[in-house]
Amino acid sequence: MVESEIETLPDEVLEFILSLIPPYRDLHDCMQVSKRWRRCVLNVVKTKQRNLYRAINEFDVKWERITPLDMAPTISKRYSHTAVVHDNSMYVFGGCTCAMTTFNDLWRLDLSKRQWIRPLAMGTYPSPKACSSLIKHGNTLILFGGWAYPPSYPLYQSWHLFNELHVYDVVANRWTSMTTVNTPPPVAGHSVSVIGDWMIVFGGLQKPCNAVHCEKSNDIWKLHLSSWTWFKQEVEGGPKPNGRFGQTQVVLDDENLLILGGSGGPTFHYCDGWLLKMKGELWKWTKIEILGKQNEPSNIWSNPGCKMGDKIVVLNRIREPEASPIAYYPKATWTMNVNRMSPEDGRLARIDLAGRRTDRDDNVNGKRGTLRNQKREAEEEEGHVGAHIKITPLPGTSGLNMAAFQSNDRRQSEHAEKMREKRLACLVKNEEILLQAFKKEKKTHHLGVYVLDIAGILEPPHRATWLPPKNMRNGPEETILYTLVEGKSELVMFGGIQKDANSLGLSKNLSNQISNSLHFVMAPNYVI
Repeated sequence: MVESEIETLPDEVLEFILSLIPPYRDLHDCMQVSKRWRRCVLNVVKTKQRNLYRAINEFDVKWERITPLDMAPTISKRYSHTAVVHDNSMYVFGGCTCAMTTFNDLWRLDLSKRQWIRPLAMGTYPSPKACSSLIKHGNTLILFGGWAYPPSYPLYQSWHLFNELHVYDVVANRWTSMTTVNTPPPVAGHSVSVIGDWMIVFGGLQKPCNAVHCEKSNDIWKLHLSSWTWFKQEVEGGPKPNGRFGQTQVVLDDENLLILGGSGGPTFHYCDGWLLKMKGELWKWTKIEILGKQNEPSNIWSNPGCKMGDKIVVLNRIREPEASPIAYYPKATWTMNVNRMSPEDGRLARIDLAGRRTDRDDNVNGKRGTLRNQKREAEEEEGHVGAHIKITPLPGTSGLNMAAFQSNDRRQSEHAEKMREKRLACLVKNEEILLQAFKKEKKTHHLGVYVLDIAGILEPPHRATWLPPKNMRNGPEETILYTLVEGKSELVMFGGIQKDANSLGLSKNLSNQISNSLHFVMAPNYVI
C-alpha cells in the first residue's frame, strides 16, 4: 500500500493498524511521520491504557506467554530476583538457582522485540544475591540489600545479608559501588520506593550488629539520592505494622505510601494494609480497613502486587468452587430415614462401606436392596454342608487315616498360603498402578487476577476493597517468588517457582519447577 492510499484511510482504521504495533519504541517512532500520525499514536496509547484498566476491572484479561525456546540468547531460570522497567526495557538482576547459589548478573529485556540482552557492564559488580531491591531514578538503577546462601565451609553458618548499595548507569553501562553515611543494617526481603530525591525503605529481614540470627523489621530508612546519606525515620506512637518481609509497597502520592501483606515467618503471613503518612518530622502509620475479605487472595507475601491507577493487581491461585459435603451414615440409620429424606438431601446419603457384607452389592440405582453373589454363596453352602458331616474312622486304620488327613491339611494350608501371597502381590501391584495414575491425574492450579480497589484509601475511614473475581481465565501454572512489573499497556511477569507457597520447604528437587518464562497480562484485542 502506497503512502497516498494510507493517508486516505479514516482515523479509526489508521489507529486500529497502529494498535497492532508494540507500544514501545516502534510505536513512538511512528509519531515522526506526520502531525496526523502523531495524533493517532497518542490516541492509541490512551486507548490501550484505558482498555487494560477496564480489562482488569472486569477480570477479562488476555495472557500471552513467551517460552525460552522462542528466544535466543535467554536468561537462566531463577526466583527471588528483582526487576524494574525503564523506558522500553525490563531489567532483571540476581536471584536464586536450584543449586543453592545466587546470581549477580544483569539482563535486559527489549519489550518491543521481546528479546533478552545481557549488557556487559563495566565497573564494580554487586555481590551475587537474591531478595534485593532494584528501582529506577532518572537514568540510573539503584540496587540495595539482598541475601545469599552461606558458604559450604565452615559448617552451620547463617545466611549472609547485605547492606551494600550499587548504582547502574543505563547510558554509560557501568556499575558503581556507593559509599554512604549512616548505613542501615544488612537487610533482605525489604520494599523500596522513590519519591523525589528520596528512596524509602521499609521492613525486611535485618541482621543487627553482633547478632547471630536475622530479625523481622518494621523500621523505616530513607536515603537522600544527592548526598547519599541514610536517615532512620521516626514515627508517632500508636499502632504500627509488625515486622515483616516480602510485602508490597506502592506510592499513592508525594506524601503517602501503602504497605500490603508480607510474611512474619514460615507459618505466619499477613493480609493487612497500612498507610504511611510522610509529613513532618514524625511520620504516622494508619491501619487500613480492608473489605471483601472473602475475595482476597490466599497468599500475598510471595506474590507481588502491582499498582494500576486506583487498583492493585495481585496474581494468585484461582479459587475452586466448594465441593458438596459428603457424609457417611450407618446402614441402619440410612434405611430408617430413607423414606423421610427429601430429594435435595439425597446427596447426603451414602452407602455404609464399613458395615456391609462382602457378599452383597448394594443397589445404587435408586431402589433398595442388594444383589446376591451366587458364586460366593455356593462356596459358603459347600463349606456349610461339609462342616456338618461327621467322619468316623474304621477300626485298625485310624493311624493311616490320620496321617492322610494331616498330609491333606498340610497341602491345603500350603496352597492357601500361596494363594494369599498371590493376592498380596496383586494388591501391591494394583496399589502401584493407582498411585501412578494419581500422580498423572494430579490437578494443576493456575494463576488468576485479584484486584484491590484503593480509590478511597486516603480519606477517612481509610478503606480498601477486594473486588469479587469473575470471568477468571486460566493463566500460567501457579507460581511464587516471581516479579510483576507494569510495562506500557501490559503487566510483565517473569521467573519464579511453579508450586504452592505452603509447600515451599517440602521439595528437595526444584530444578524442574524453577521458571524463566515470560507472561504478559494484556487487554483482549478489539476489532472495528
